[in-house]
Amino acid sequence: MLKADVAYNIDDTIVEDTISISRDSYPTGGACSNPEEYYRQMLTKQYNVHIMLSDNEKRVGFLFAIPHNDAVVELKDHDPLMRDDSGAYYIENVAVLPAYQKKGALGKMLAVLKEELRKRDIFRIILHARVHNSLSRNIQQNMTIIEIRRINAWRFYAYEEPTDYIVAEWLAEKKII
Repeated sequence: MLKADVAYNIDDTIVEDTISISRDSYPTGGACSNPEEYYRQMLTKQYNVHIMLSDNEKRVGFLFAIPHNDAVVELKDHDPLMRDDSGAYYIENVAVLPAYQKKGALGKMLAVLKEELRKRDIFRIILHARVHNSLSRNIQQNMTIIEIRRINAWRFYAYEEPTDYIVAEWLAEKKII
């Protein structure tokens, strides 16, 4: 049974599993050039959110979100229309092993992300969503879309496939006093 949890105590095993899942989930050439350095750096930043998806004890997927303004700094040259938004998190990376895709994995990880961000009074996510693997469609069907625009040749997919830039929200839950 698939279960998603926030990874709070990052150790070498989580880094290694994240690298392995990334390598085995993306098309050839789709992973970053130095995954160990990238994931170690990103996993140790205090405000980032790393969600691991497991099937029993085996890690089979992850979702990685960072404060949106950090993503703007990183991506402004590749997407000049991105703007600062301190009330949002950016989904930096999602990967699920092929054998576990289309089994509700994304929904489980998004539910955990929603709860974690709710604790931080964040109800909006932003991402560049792959079009070819249905990530964009899944987000559009399950969240309130604030903005969407298509980028036909995204640099991080070797300029070979489009991405949708999506700003989406979960409805804020009112706190009862």
